[in-house]
Amino acid sequence: ARGSVRERLSRFHRSVKWLWSTEGVTIEVTQEDADLINKALEMDEFRKTNGERYAETSKRKINNVLKNWFEFKNVDWNPPYEFSGEGRQKENTADPFTKHELKNLWEVSLTYKSIPNYNNLCPDGRDRWRAYIAQEIGVPKNKVQPSHWKKVSSWKIPSLIRTTRSQGWRPDLISRLRVDWYDNETNTIYIPSGEAPKNNADWRVELSGEGAHALDKWLEQRESMQKYDGRKEIWLTREGNPYGSGTLNYLLRDLMEEAGINTRGRKLVWYSFRHSVGTYVYHEYNCLKMVADQLRQKSRDSASMYVHPLPEQKKEAANLM
Repeated sequence: ARGSVRERLSRFHRSVKWLWSTEGVTIEVTQEDADLINKALEMDEFRKTNGERYAETSKRKINNVLKNWFEFKNVDWNPPYEFSGEGRQKENTADPFTKHELKNLWEVSLTYKSIPNYNNLCPDGRDRWRAYIAQEIGVPKNKVQPSHWKKVSSWKIPSLIRTTRSQGWRPDLISRLRVDWYDNETNTIYIPSGEAPKNNADWRVELSGEGAHALDKWLEQRESMQKYDGRKEIWLTREGNPYGSGTLNYLLRDLMEEAGINTRGRKLVWYSFRHSVGTYVYHEYNCLKMVADQLRQKSRDSASMYVHPLPEQKKEAANLM
């Protein structure tokens, strides 16, 4: 993601500036230079611009950027000091939905912001809905016809929810998914190398029958909407922008409210779909390899961060006492 790129460049620039201030200006960063930076972090000699020490988590991130640099250069670098840090990535701090909540979110998505039938509205009601439809399909208000009412019975949100519920899409990936990556004959989405966040390998995603049906319906409707003309993204916001974490979480809060889902102290965000996939796949198959494959994680350790105890297991544990 662009935000991740900016953060990594910033850390790399800070490292190079420290190196220049202590060793002199250079146009290349060698393994020996990286060792000096790494040691300075360990000794708290490499600090923030305000003189404060870097937290362990920040040291780990700077270390990782240096590792990325040498991976890019096809050079092996093993830092003398490793930093663990106790902070976890935002996506690993979410809680999963219950199965009942997942079912409710899907059902609510099917009627999300649906509109009354044209013939059931009074003139004033039609005028208000006409303005809404004009905004939704991207045509002037005076051009909206009764036939447009059918086009706004949209499959956009159901297709987004149903495919994410099965695959645990990250927000960054949702913004990148393209129409031409989808093969409706095999119900498969092919994600080219380098396009998936945090993974550079080719990726073939087989959709469930329900997910493929919802996506097929949406892509049919999508063709009639002007804001998608010349655009390849599968889903766009009402303003014509790719979805991001903010807009997806805003949508999710709306759906949760309509579905009557109470957080009850849990952190329920878009990444909760991903944690739900990890949790229920693991408890069905008792296999972290299955979780890693489903979520495209590189290791079982990474996959384990998406696995949570089921509510009934927590009750059993409480009863043991």
